[in-house]
Amino acid sequence: MFESSASSTGDRSGASLHFEKVARATGHASVLPRLANIDFGQLTALEPWIGIIDPDHESHTLCLSSAGRGLSTLLGRDLVGYDYLDIVDDAIKGDAFDSAFLMLSRPCGLWQLTPATTTTGDKLLFEYTGIPVFDHLRGIGKIVVLIHRPFAKDAVVPRVASVQHASEWRWLDMREPLQT
Repeated sequence: MFESSASSTGDRSGASLHFEKVARATGHASVLPRLANIDFGQLTALEPWIGIIDPDHESHTLCLSSAGRGLSTLLGRDLVGYDYLDIVDDAIKGDAFDSAFLMLSRPCGLWQLTPATTTTGDKLLFEYTGIPVFDHLRGIGKIVVLIHRPFAKDAVVPRVASVQHASEWRWLDMREPLQT
């Protein structure tokens, strides 16, 4: 269905492109897609690596309201209610927080290659794809995110201790048709 990995040269993976296509399918130019209208059935293979973030300007948090089991394995805990900023390097917490609100206000998505350090000190590179959506039931904007790094089927998924500044990134213009 899609290729399984991103390169370190800025090429988006097939998984990232597929995720964006499905997430944006219900939206119109300059209008956020509705969360309830996203066909998550088309994302079954990616479900373990998808989370939904509730940015909260008052508490200055990016808490997860939903997280796939792969994401929970990466951090070794249930992530519902967990503030993503708790694992972000202190030097970039403000930028990470501001990026979430920029995604909602522009509107735009964000694609990036992001290095992380595991609890054993190893370095890994993850591909992030975030799409802003509107939860019309709660009346708030959210970010649906795919954090992608292919692991072999029987591989032990490492625990992530911290996330560093993205090594590559680009904004995804929600006002324009999806470029495939």
